[in-house]
Amino acid sequence: MQPPPFDLAAIYKDSTNITPLIFVLSAGSDPMKALESIAVAKKRNLRAVSLGKGQGIKAENYIKEALKTGDWVVLQNCHLAGIWLE
Repeated sequence: MQPPPFDLAAIYKDSTNITPLIFVLSAGSDPMKALESIAVAKKRNLRAVSLGKGQGIKAENYIKEALKTGDWVVLQNCHLAGIWLE
């Protein structure tokens, strides 16, 4: 069984400003180049943060700023976010 080819342009059409895109990735896959490309095409700034120790505040600040500017935020390694909660 083969998964369908990754088509970010088609996926983007199904998203809205309140419907985020969520990627569940397999080992070795990385959608960042495709995200960067579509961000350029849509004239959006793209910020990425890899969650983990001490990165929650940075991610929160990126999101707050993006709410004002319409920029995009990529939260990577979300599975690590809960590890550092105290």
